[in-house]
Amino acid sequence: MMSGTYNRIMTMTVLSSHSGGGDPPRDTPDISLVKLISTLMDHKWTIMLTVVVFMLAGYFYASSQPRIYQSDTLIQIESRGSTLGLLETLAVGEQGSNSTTAELEILRSRMVMGETVDRLDLAIQIEPVRLPLVGDFLVNHGFTREQMEGLKLGWLVEWLAPDDQAGNGQGSPYVWAGESLRVSRFDVPVHREGASHVVRVLDDQHFELLLDDEQVLAGRVEETIQDEATGYRLFISQLDAHPGATFWLRRVSHLDAIGLLQGRFSTLPRGEESGVYQALLSGPDPERIVHVLDTITGVFLSQNVQRQSEEAEKQIAFLDEQIPQVNVQLTDAENSLNDYRAQRDSVDLTFETENLLRSLVAVDNQLSELALAEADLAERFRPTHPNYQALLRKRAQLGEEKARLEAEVNNLPETQQEVLRLTRDTQVNQQIYVQLLNQRQEMRLVKAGTVGNVRILDPAVLQKATIAPRIGLLTLGSGLLGALLAIVGVILKLAFNRAIETPDQLEALGLPVYAIVPVSVGQGKLSQLLRRRKKDGVNIFRGLLAQTHPEEPSVEALRGLRTSLHFAMLEASDNRLVITGSSPGAGKSFVAANLAAVYAQAGQRVLLVDADMRKGYLHHAFQQHGDKGLSELLATRIELEEAIRPSGIEGLDFIARGMVPPNPSELLMQHTFEDFLQRTSQLYDLVILDTPPVMAVTDAVIVGKQAGSCLMVVRYGLNPPREIEVAKRRLEHAGVRVRGAVLNATEYSSSSSYSYYNVYAYR
Repeated sequence: MMSGTYNRIMTMTVLSSHSGGGDPPRDTPDISLVKLISTLMDHKWTIMLTVVVFMLAGYFYASSQPRIYQSDTLIQIESRGSTLGLLETLAVGEQGSNSTTAELEILRSRMVMGETVDRLDLAIQIEPVRLPLVGDFLVNHGFTREQMEGLKLGWLVEWLAPDDQAGNGQGSPYVWAGESLRVSRFDVPVHREGASHVVRVLDDQHFELLLDDEQVLAGRVEETIQDEATGYRLFISQLDAHPGATFWLRRVSHLDAIGLLQGRFSTLPRGEESGVYQALLSGPDPERIVHVLDTITGVFLSQNVQRQSEEAEKQIAFLDEQIPQVNVQLTDAENSLNDYRAQRDSVDLTFETENLLRSLVAVDNQLSELALAEADLAERFRPTHPNYQALLRKRAQLGEEKARLEAEVNNLPETQQEVLRLTRDTQVNQQIYVQLLNQRQEMRLVKAGTVGNVRILDPAVLQKATIAPRIGLLTLGSGLLGALLAIVGVILKLAFNRAIETPDQLEALGLPVYAIVPVSVGQGKLSQLLRRRKKDGVNIFRGLLAQTHPEEPSVEALRGLRTSLHFAMLEASDNRLVITGSSPGAGKSFVAANLAAVYAQAGQRVLLVDADMRKGYLHHAFQQHGDKGLSELLATRIELEEAIRPSGIEGLDFIARGMVPPNPSELLMQHTFEDFLQRTSQLYDLVILDTPPVMAVTDAVIVGKQAGSCLMVVRYGLNPPREIEVAKRRLEHAGVRVRGAVLNATEYSSSSSYSYYNVYAYR
């Protein structure tokens, strides 16, 4: 039976395919779907934090934007055209959709918008001065000046804008919720259009107008203030703000004001070919946009009625001109017919001749109507216009019909032909005359009761909810953007990662992996105690993980390393072990100190030497000072017995780095260092030397030549393969035997079933 708790860590996995060599190392390992998903899962908290930050930023941005409201109204545009009288029969099939489109363009035209701008003086722009960065956010959430003072947030104003406080006893220049300014008239010189003026509140009833910090006007609310010399005129109808509050005041050009109004106005059709359209106007002032939209529709309706009335007047003038001429023609035709009958003793027409006469009269009447219509069209359209072309086609058809009838007339007796001709002229002129009289009366009635072809179905009303900003949508979109950027960042980091992540990469470099040490939570806590005390960017630690957290997987991995080294060092020339790394941050001091501790806990006498006389900090692990160490010993300032210190762990002694010497490499090359190692090798079972990084200085090479075994510590995700290869080659060229490597600080992966180490616990 087995009792107690055992922790086993599979410290390394050496595949047979790597025992005899393998492919050359690659700086960037292949990225599989499993690895990609695993990496995203490993960074899930980073991604979530990024999403939260972006959502908060999106919410702050959206909440800082001005609230935009929208008002709407319904307009009906009848499909009938504006053509009256004689042209209706020609225009009915041509003008329906064109008329509606034209009316919509008129509605958006500068004619309508310009008159609206003039009526309401929309060229005046007012903008309150807000607290920088957060002013709009606070105002949109209803923060008043009294609330800011009640919450004692004056420090926020001082911090965000320390130099913007008004002087001379005046208050803050920033406008808060509930404060407003209404300007009914603001005239400026032409060269000052678009310039930003400042209205500063002096008290409840008085203000001043500034331009470039110079006073232009000063006066009282609800009184017209003007300066005839400069051309300024200002009338403020309402002022509700604390003394010192400031507003930006501008008067833009008439054309710019029209463009701004057109940009906020739009129309939408309601139903297919219904002729009903929804007119929309947006803006930050809910009351003003309703009034502006009502004005736009009123101007549009007025000009439509006026245009219809003007067209009726043109028709009446045309008819007044034609009626006297037709009357003369009718009188002449009647006289000619009577004279001929008197000469021929009242000749009567046969039945066939009367039928032919009626047909000719009908055709002539239609041709006369077309002639009148053509005269009207010629004033308004070119001959290529569709209505004009339709008239010409109909006139050609009637001309052919008239030619056919006249051919039949030529077959009649001479007396019948003459009577028919005179009778036809009389009847045609008579019908035209009566028709013109009726048409003139109709046009007079139309003019008197003109209503146009546009109706305002609904008055302008304000929609309940704001249309912008869409805070929820922007917040969600910002969160999605943050997630996308975080994921892209993780993918790019994975794609460009050139660091060692698997033992296979070290095996391919010819470095057997003696141990895989997982990242330690306990060691992070030890380092945090002195994280404020940094020396050249290195976080020092106090205490040994093997002593404070002996059950951690990292310590168990070092025990496995101890076992592997026990057999590996049997064939070594001495009992000295050098722990080094290619670059700072690999964790060699952590491995050296805790490996020495686990050796001592196994009953061996161990000496730990901090051979990094430049930046070594192993003395902090034992909570001691760093002087009277190796540098003083090699300089023969102290004896060996004085340099060796107890660590607090039975069987483990250590030697600190000593004072930083000006020539560390020269000290290590003296015979005193070799004598020191020979003496300590006889006194201890194992001597562990922690050296500086190989790529930084030559100290590691010098120390490594004095030891029979050397281990290189490689940090997971930090050291690239090429760096390890160069460091190994540098050691080997100097005659240092590198037995293998320790893969340190390996992180837990979501795809742990594919990783090279697993932890098993059983009782």
